[in-house]
Amino acid sequence: MFITEPSSSIVPAGLGGQKVTLACEARGSPPPRYRWQLNGSDIDLRAGDRYELHGGTLVVSDPRGSRDAGTYRCLATNSLGTIVSREARLQFAYLENFKGSLRSAVSVREGQGVVLLCGPPPHAGELSYAWIFNEYPSFVEEDSRRFVSQETGHLYIAKVEPSDVGNYTCVVTSSGTAARVPGAPTPLLLRPDGAMGEYEPKIEVHFPESLPAAKGSTVRLECFALGNPVPRIAWRRGGGLPLPQKAALRKAGGVLEVPDFQQEDAGSYECVAENSRGRNAARGRLTYYAKPHWVQPIEDVELAVEDSLTWQCRAGGKPTPSYRWLKDGAALALEDRIQVENGALTIANLSVADAGMFQCVAENKHGLVRASAELRVTASAPDFSRTPMKTLIRAQVGSEVSLDCRPRAAPRAVSSWRKGHAPLRGSERCRPDLVPSMWRVTALLRPGQQLLTGRGPCVVLASGSRTL
Repeated sequence: MFITEPSSSIVPAGLGGQKVTLACEARGSPPPRYRWQLNGSDIDLRAGDRYELHGGTLVVSDPRGSRDAGTYRCLATNSLGTIVSREARLQFAYLENFKGSLRSAVSVREGQGVVLLCGPPPHAGELSYAWIFNEYPSFVEEDSRRFVSQETGHLYIAKVEPSDVGNYTCVVTSSGTAARVPGAPTPLLLRPDGAMGEYEPKIEVHFPESLPAAKGSTVRLECFALGNPVPRIAWRRGGGLPLPQKAALRKAGGVLEVPDFQQEDAGSYECVAENSRGRNAARGRLTYYAKPHWVQPIEDVELAVEDSLTWQCRAGGKPTPSYRWLKDGAALALEDRIQVENGALTIANLSVADAGMFQCVAENKHGLVRASAELRVTASAPDFSRTPMKTLIRAQVGSEVSLDCRPRAAPRAVSSWRKGHAPLRGSERCRPDLVPSMWRVTALLRPGQQLLTGRGPCVVLASGSRTL
């Protein structure tokens, strides 16, 4: 059973002397041994000194994206079987410099809206964006008139004023490496042909028509419009539904933030930009998805040979998860007596070879979960050590006496009885197929009368020619 499983991580690329640690710990009896796989192939832990194994935890020294990036799995094994950990993705973040040292000037009329493009350099990992106005550390302050999109990196000015003239520099920061890279300045100039008149809003920033959102995530929807006068931004839901109470507006209404997203938060959302010259709207739909989570995981089970196993494995999620089964770390081979239906595994006529570690994997396109359990299949001769029969039973004349025969055995034992050296048999009118492990003896004794026995619900008493 896993105690700790590896987690995905993003590490800076190109930093010499660093180490990456992928945690893995399992418990079992006997204690488990460990091995690791990268992209489905076993890692040779004895090759060189780049790999260290501390218990089950893998330490990679001097990692490089060209050879170490990918999907890792930890496998824990003992004499009873093997289990496989969840997959952990190792990625390498980097951020290169902007190319080119000059950008063309942008000329606009006073009162006109403008978009200054960022165009981030080659990178891996998430980025955040900011803009410098003229010289560092003077950053553009976002308000109802100025907006920096964290989706595109572009700077949007709804209505240009004379105070906006100057040089604008996009600054990109990598969340994985904390590196910050500035681009080349973009001069913003005013055209000499007079101010621009008023015009209705033109939405330049809006969210997609369909945006999937994960259960429990924080969703941020952006909306910003150019216009003169400066447009006001408002949000509403489709179907007349109110906005979620937990929702918050950021950046003068340009960002709608919905924390802890749940299925009831899904649906149509609308951004409305309005000024005295008119209004415009952009719409989109938030769709809900959830990674698989366990509703009924499997648990350890012990059965006898020739028994049948049914393991129910059920997970929730959206879309509905599909299921697959592993035995000792490999895909379970299906056959006539081994079937999987709707996540339930059935194995008929068990044999000792069926014993091992099993894992049910539930997955949809957003993720997967694994549940592990051991199947023990026992085969043993009948043993009375745990359920011995009484050596002496005292009974009152006319009472009923039950003698139990319940040995521990795998497969189930076939029982028979003797009284002294003579086998006990039911009469022809009795049902010898009923209650094979118990004989019920009813005695109605009188002096000189002989006791005969019957089996199951049929009792035979010899008293002359009378049979009861």
